[in-house]
Amino acid sequence: MFTLLKQETYKLLKRPSFTIFWLFLIVFQLAMAIFGKVYPQTFQPENLFLNDFYAPVLIVFYIIAVGSTQLSSENQYGTLKALLYRQYSSSKVLVSKWLTLLGCALYFYGSSLVMTFLLKVIFFQNKFSLTLQVSNHQPIWQAMLMNTVSEFLTLLFLAAFVLLLATLFDNSTPAIIVGISAYFVVSVFNQLMFMLIDQHEWLKWNPVNMLNFGAQLNSPKLSSLTHLGINQMMIGYIAYGSIFLILGLIVFRRRNLR
Repeated sequence: MFTLLKQETYKLLKRPSFTIFWLFLIVFQLAMAIFGKVYPQTFQPENLFLNDFYAPVLIVFYIIAVGSTQLSSENQYGTLKALLYRQYSSSKVLVSKWLTLLGCALYFYGSSLVMTFLLKVIFFQNKFSLTLQVSNHQPIWQAMLMNTVSEFLTLLFLAAFVLLLATLFDNSTPAIIVGISAYFVVSVFNQLMFMLIDQHEWLKWNPVNMLNFGAQLNSPKLSSLTHLGINQMMIGYIAYGSIFLILGLIVFRRRNLR
């Protein structure tokens, strides 16, 4: 397994898109900080900091794209069969890809956090203090970290579903479209879903509602809309995520029987 992880990590790092995205992420955060410095009325520095200078939005798109193309690109170039014909089982091959993707997500989130604090020091040292009290009487640095955790949990759930779709299709397009669409569904159509849950209580257990787990962890009052306590939400989140991954593993093994 360790050898597979090294191979998958090497392949990921050798992708031109990895370096390009990392540089783009830095430039994007820098640009947002400059906008906040020049146009503080439109781009409020405190909000930019709270939202990690909007880096998590880009990270979601990148991780969904990478997760969707991990298998399709290997099939295209025939490298997947080469792995399966060696001593590695299909389960180990797939799990190594999942763990590599998780490591990639952690790397970019960590990188964006470091950049966020650097930009705070460089551009907004005298604008606001890290101990500034914001919602829920939290210091702003803690609220920012909680927002980041919330975004990360949403990404993990989406990634689990996208990875399932990636095993079902040779083409990565459906997985990318569904993954990104689901992200926007939570952002745009949440209120509609909450209205439906008010009318039909059983809908609270739908998987889309579980995407709110991170947000509810950050803001417990959201339970009045999701109709689920934080423990129920956590159970549903873990259950659905596990189901997606297990189904993906089963499908992958059946499609690549040795």
